[in-house]
Amino acid sequence: MRFKCLLITMVALLTFAYVGLVMAWDVAISTQAGWWSQEAADKEMAALADKIKGVAGSVTLFPADKQADLATWVKNNTNDGENDILLLCGQFPKTIYAPGNTQKDDSLAELFLDAGNTILNTGDYMFYVVDGAGTNATGGLETMMDIPGIAMWDDNTPMKVTADGKNYTPSLKDYQCDRPWHLDQIVDPWKPLLILAQNDAGNRAEPALMINTKTKGMLGTFYQTAGEDDNPRAIVISEFINSYFRTTAVQPTSEKAATTWGAMKIR
Repeated sequence: MRFKCLLITMVALLTFAYVGLVMAWDVAISTQAGWWSQEAADKEMAALADKIKGVAGSVTLFPADKQADLATWVKNNTNDGENDILLLCGQFPKTIYAPGNTQKDDSLAELFLDAGNTILNTGDYMFYVVDGAGTNATGGLETMMDIPGIAMWDDNTPMKVTADGKNYTPSLKDYQCDRPWHLDQIVDPWKPLLILAQNDAGNRAEPALMINTKTKGMLGTFYQTAGEDDNPRAIVISEFINSYFRTTAVQPTSEKAATTWGAMKIR
C-alpha cells in the first residue's frame, strides 16, 4: 500500500512539473491593426487572449501607444529558454525593427526570432507595414527570413483546409487569402512545419507555420486578408495555440531546459 501511494505521489508530482514546464511560455499581442479595422482587432485580440490564458504562462496586450513596452517584453523574452509567441495584427512595430529595413541584422525582432521564438501575423502582409505605411515593403520578410526575393502576393487565392487544418483548427473553413505563403520560395534552412490550408496547386498556403531548422524560430500567418473584419481570427488562432502549439511546437530553447523537458515530455 505504501509503495502504491508513493508511486501515485511521484506520478502526480511529475505531471505537475511537466504541466508547469510546458505552460511557462508567454504571449505578447501587438494590437496595432493593418488591413482590418482597429475596432475589430481590439475585439478579436481580447477574445483571443481570454481563450489562451489557461494555456500560456502569460498573455499581454500592447496597443499602438505601448510599443515601447512591447520592445521591453521582446528583450526580456529573448534567450529566456522558452518558445514564446509574438502576435502582430498586420503592422510591424518600429520599436523592434527599424523602418525601411535600415537594420538588416540583429534587430530586436530578429534576435527574438533567432532565439527560437515564434512570430505570428494576421492582417496585412507580414513585416511590410509600419504605422499604416508600406515602409518596409517586401524587404521586411526578406530580411527577417534572410531569403532574397521571397514575397506574399496573390489576391483572392482560394485556400482549402487540409487534414491538419481540420484536426488542429476545426473552426477554419475554406476562404480566399490575399497574401499567402509562396511555398516554392521557401529555402533551407526554412521549411513548412504546419499547413492548415492551401491552394489546389500546393504552392500557396495560409494559415501556415514555417520553421528555421537551425534556430528553431517559427513564423506563421493567419488571415492575411484585405478588410475582412469578420474572419474568425480569435477562435482559429486560439485553436492552433491550444492544440498544435502547446503540444507539438513548444520546446525549450536553452540546453538545461531542453534536457529537463525531454525527460519529462509525455511521448
